[in-house]
Amino acid sequence: MSKTVQDNQAGPRLIVSNPALGSGHSYSRRRNDLTNLVVSSSHRARALDEPVDLLFSWLPGFEKVIASTANGCAVMSEIGIYQKPMSVGDDLSFDNEGIAIRLLPAAVETLVALDADKTNHVPPTLQMFDASGTTTHTCYIASISDQLAFDVLMYGTRERELTQCLPNPVLSFLSEALCPAGSLPSQSFQDLGTCANLDACLLNGGVSRRQRLVTLPEDEAWQIDRQVVLHLLRYLSDIRQPFSLGVSNTSCLQLKRGRLDSITQRGELIELTCGACRTFFDPAAISEYWVVRSRQSLSLECYTKLGTCALTFVQDRAADSCFNRSWMEILTSLPRAHGTQPRQSL
Repeated sequence: MSKTVQDNQAGPRLIVSNPALGSGHSYSRRRNDLTNLVVSSSHRARALDEPVDLLFSWLPGFEKVIASTANGCAVMSEIGIYQKPMSVGDDLSFDNEGIAIRLLPAAVETLVALDADKTNHVPPTLQMFDASGTTTHTCYIASISDQLAFDVLMYGTRERELTQCLPNPVLSFLSEALCPAGSLPSQSFQDLGTCANLDACLLNGGVSRRQRLVTLPEDEAWQIDRQVVLHLLRYLSDIRQPFSLGVSNTSCLQLKRGRLDSITQRGELIELTCGACRTFFDPAAISEYWVVRSRQSLSLECYTKLGTCALTFVQDRAADSCFNRSWMEILTSLPRAHGTQPRQSL
């Protein structure tokens, strides 16, 4: 069964599938996104050399774009201007205005520029792929004034042979082998700041973080009852509680700071609206909801059946702020999931 949402007139399309291997996981596709692009694209596509450097230098220069990050279970799409992209290890430096992304450079395998597809009314795009050939971030050029800049980027930078960027079909099944080298910090999550905890959700899709969560004592990380999550989101919207929402995959975390304007159920998907940002997620594809303690606050993290992190809700304001105090009071008051056993420190 599949559920489809068209986001914006020329924006991204979210297709959440529920195959036997688990809901909404990108590695379950028969053919990866990059191969599909090479095989089926009827318009000009170029793989660009030095993709990370290009992303950092070019994205903030566009005047108006639609930026989208997806992981198969959730998609975040925002219309606006890019703030300076962040890299794993950098301080959190973004605000309520503009599009914020945080990249894991080692996992950015391929960057492809595509000409406009006038037949299907799709504007020029930049698409970022990981080593499995899965699309991790897409930038849609939405301004006529940016067309010239896009042409300079597409035709004025060094090119890589697109077919050589295709992933090995055998290794495509070995998702763990495709994850970039790296390991979780040795410190406990409760001793790390919000920034380092977000990076742990990005490293190999959050799988390693989820594996550690189940070993932590119950005062550091615990699961909450999934039945209360939608009520929680509506309550946060009603009281205008500010926080930051993130959608991540293997190489990109897109963030939005602000207050929820609305929570709407569209079929089996949930839509969260915050200004010019819209986030869709499939609750059926979320297996566990964890509350995790950091050095100054708490986070709410949503994990799929395969242990990947689909959505993250964090509070990155000062520890002694009234917003952070109310955030922590709300999260600690949520009922815990049935069947979870208390864990003790070793």
